[in-house]
Amino acid sequence: MTLLFSAGLAASPMAATPAHAAYGPCNTTVHRTDGLAVDNYYVVPARTGNGLSCYMQYQTGSENAVEALQKAILRCYGETYAAQRIRDTGGADGSYGNGTVEAVRWLQANRLGVSADGVYGPATRQAMRWPDYWRDPRNGDIEFISCYNPPF
Repeated sequence: MTLLFSAGLAASPMAATPAHAAYGPCNTTVHRTDGLAVDNYYVVPARTGNGLSCYMQYQTGSENAVEALQKAILRCYGETYAAQRIRDTGGADGSYGNGTVEAVRWLQANRLGVSADGVYGPATRQAMRWPDYWRDPRNGDIEFISCYNPPF
């Protein structure tokens, strides 16, 4: 907590706001493309009206946004401690609980090179690899292609 003093005024407490709070919590997902393949897409956590600039931390984020993150960790980092934590704590259940916090923190510290705070935000999103899916335009079938770090 920070106390501000002004001439002639009593001290008033002001809580320091984390930088990620300006984005708001992720409350949906979006399908994004990398511009290279028309029928390929990535499913990424997002915030209505704010695009991909959103955050998730312990017990925040909509179920579908958290599930998209968890599925990306399981698919693209499947042999790591992070994926094991997701599997051990309920799998892709859409809940940003302790297992997901620990998984994100481990990825940040060991694979992504960003601040290891366990909070998903724009820096983590940009550093992560995401599953690339292909939708067959003839019948709508969906196929996993590979994991990439797309430019979005």
